[in-house]
Amino acid sequence: MKLSTELLFEKLQTEFTITAYRNLSSADGFLRPFLYDSKPLIDSRPIYEPLDKSKGITPGHVCLAHGKRLEEFIPHIFEEHFLVLTGTRGDVQKLSSAVFPYVVLSENTSLSSVLNFLQDIFDFYDDWSNELNTFLLKNDDITLLLHNALKIFQNPLSVISVDFSLIAETGEEKIPEKSRIFSDKEPNIDYINALTQDETYQSFCNSPTPFFFPGYITGISTLTMNIFQNGVPTHRLILYEAQKPITRGEYCLLSHLAGYVEYLLYHQHIPISGQANDLHRILQTTLSDRSADYLDISHQLSSLGWNTRHEYLCLVYQTTYLDQKNMTTRAICNYMENHFPDCSSFLFKDEIVTFFNLSLLHAGSDEIASKLTYFIRDSFLKAGYSRAMTGHMNLRRQYVQAKTALDVGSRKKPYVWIHHFNNIALPYILEQCTRRLPASMICYENLLKLQALDQEQNSEYVLTLKTYLEQNLNATQTANELFIHRSTFLYRLEKIKSILDSNLDDPDEIFYLNLSLRLLEQEAEKN
Repeated sequence: MKLSTELLFEKLQTEFTITAYRNLSSADGFLRPFLYDSKPLIDSRPIYEPLDKSKGITPGHVCLAHGKRLEEFIPHIFEEHFLVLTGTRGDVQKLSSAVFPYVVLSENTSLSSVLNFLQDIFDFYDDWSNELNTFLLKNDDITLLLHNALKIFQNPLSVISVDFSLIAETGEEKIPEKSRIFSDKEPNIDYINALTQDETYQSFCNSPTPFFFPGYITGISTLTMNIFQNGVPTHRLILYEAQKPITRGEYCLLSHLAGYVEYLLYHQHIPISGQANDLHRILQTTLSDRSADYLDISHQLSSLGWNTRHEYLCLVYQTTYLDQKNMTTRAICNYMENHFPDCSSFLFKDEIVTFFNLSLLHAGSDEIASKLTYFIRDSFLKAGYSRAMTGHMNLRRQYVQAKTALDVGSRKKPYVWIHHFNNIALPYILEQCTRRLPASMICYENLLKLQALDQEQNSEYVLTLKTYLEQNLNATQTANELFIHRSTFLYRLEKIKSILDSNLDDPDEIFYLNLSLRLLEQEAEKN
């Protein structure tokens, strides 16, 4: 097993006095050490065989040597060697321009003791690596794999998917409860929101090497290794700084462990089962398959306890770019299902759809909306609610209502987070009226004459008519609203009736005029 120079340096520090070091890294890797020792001195002159790069000093290994022979082998040391040297201050100065990693121990250090010490280090980690190899032949449990690694890291470990759902963990009892971001019960959505918006964290999300993330968000620092499938990060292996400080030397160990986790994730099949996933499947079919047999769907839902007498509510979340990029949608769905046990939350067409069984929840739609208000705001989501309806036949229509509320509400009032269908029903009707023909072609025809007269003469006939209709045809109240004398208003009204060619006494005509005025206002807003 290859070990990084940072790890070997940390181990050497515990046993020997180090006087100098340089070019160490947590990303490199070297194999077992060998000892270089030249032939003895004769007449104060070294006698030795000429060094050959391919024979004398093997690349990729740790090289142990005495400083007094530095000139003999330094021309043959390159970046693929890690030099461990016993030497004086003068020897250190000769290494000042070296590009390879090196560590200088005190001059009186025995190289044989260093060699034995390093061999023990390599033996320890080789034994661990062999244990992991043996483990893969007998087990496919990621939790057991992490438990095996606990003795190496002495800190809690977990594996999560990039949507922040927990796959496996060990030593979690050592993590303070307030710092537990991920859980098999419920992810901490506040922490997840903070992480997805943190630029530093986001910059590491595609890193091929381990990255250390300080605990300024969660209160606990972590060392994380992304795990890739087909070049795309799908999971993360996380080491928590709970029992002892994380060191740079552990970076290579976490990378090594990540290889085994990747193997298990790639070969492990996790079956999708259970009532929640059955509900997801049935409801997704209801939304996506227009030709689905609704009676069959109704029977399937009833078999899961969602019967035709129950009342249902639909919610649609508009996810952000960060949610899609970081795949936090699953975390949001988990949050919904953990807070509302009798709901089904899933991703559908890049949006999160949640159906609530209000009867099983013993709650009304207003109560559900009230409980979610702060969650929606703090998660930077936008949401649309349907009306509450009874039975299975309207489930797809409820989805259409909720999506319509979200789409129309976001356009009409983009500064509002939450939109209820009842609040946008009228704007929706007006938009549907003008889908094929513009407002000017479907409104009350003579109303256009009234509008043209206002533009030509700078009059206020349209405003006067609109106010009159709003005041339920009450002349006195209309005059007060317009701040004009009642006789002035009556004069205008006669003029308006003449242009409209109407006495304004037909209820259908009054309705048509009201609708026409709204349509023209909507058209003016678009223009």
